[in-house]
Amino acid sequence: MQLAVLFWFYKEPEICENRLQLIRKHNPNIKIFGLYGGSKKDEEKYRKKLGKYFNNFYVSTYSNKPKNWKWIHGDLMILEWYMKKGRRLRWDSVVVVQWDMLVLGLIRKQFPGIKKNELFLSGYRNLDCTIEKKWSWTTPNKPANRKTYIKFKNYVKEKYGYNKPVKICLFILEVIPKDFFKKWQLLPSKEMGMLEYSVPTHADILKQPMYQRNLGVWWFDTRAYEGMTPLNAKGIEVKKSYIEKELNKKRGYRIFHPYNKLWYD
Repeated sequence: MQLAVLFWFYKEPEICENRLQLIRKHNPNIKIFGLYGGSKKDEEKYRKKLGKYFNNFYVSTYSNKPKNWKWIHGDLMILEWYMKKGRRLRWDSVVVVQWDMLVLGLIRKQFPGIKKNELFLSGYRNLDCTIEKKWSWTTPNKPANRKTYIKFKNYVKEKYGYNKPVKICLFILEVIPKDFFKKWQLLPSKEMGMLEYSVPTHADILKQPMYQRNLGVWWFDTRAYEGMTPLNAKGIEVKKSYIEKELNKKRGYRIFHPYNKLWYD
C-alpha cells in the first residue's frame, strides 16, 4: 500500500519547515502533498519557503473562510483537496499531518497491518451519555452546538434510517484512503454538523472499513490537560520531557500533537 502525507498548514512557516524536515528525515521515500489553508495573500511566501518539500502544493479555495468555520469544517478543505487535486495523484491513503504535529518515526510503522481501504480516525468510538453531556459539541450547556448536533442526528435518521449511536472522533490524526474519498465526495449536505461526529458517522453509514489502534488519544483524561499524552485536541502543548521519555522507549509513541516549538533530533 502506498501511504502519502497530506501536510495541512496555514501559519508559522518556520515551524512548518521544521516539521517537513523531520517527516522527510524519518520517511525519506514518502510523498508529501501540501494543503495550504491560510490567507491567500501569503500563499507565495509559503510556496517559496516550503515548496521544495512537497510533491504537490495545493491552496484551498476555503482559505479566506473564518477561522471558526475552518475549525468546524476542516474536513471539507481536505475533501476539496481530493476533488480538485488529490484524485489525480498517485497514492492509496493519505496520513493527514497538521503543521503543529511532530512526526519522529517511520509513519508506516505507526499503523501496522492497515489495509488499503481502511479509514483511521483518532479517538474513534460511539457517543455515549457520559460524553454527550460533557463534550462541547453535544452538551446541553452549549445550546447552539447542541442544536446543530440534534439537527445532524435527525438528518441521518431521516435520510439513511440511521438509528445507532452517533460515531465520534477527535480529529487530530487521520489516515484516509481513496476508497473513502470516492464515496465521501458524493454525500449531500456535507457541511451539516461538526467534523468530529459528521465524518465518523458518515463513514459508518457508508460501511467504511475502520482501522483502530490506540495512538494515545483519550477522552476527558486529565493527563491531556497536563501535556502528558501524545495526542490531544485541547491545544495544550505536549511536554518536551514526555516526548523524550516516549522516544527512549523501544515501542513508545512517535507522533505528538500539539507541539509549537522547533524540534531537532
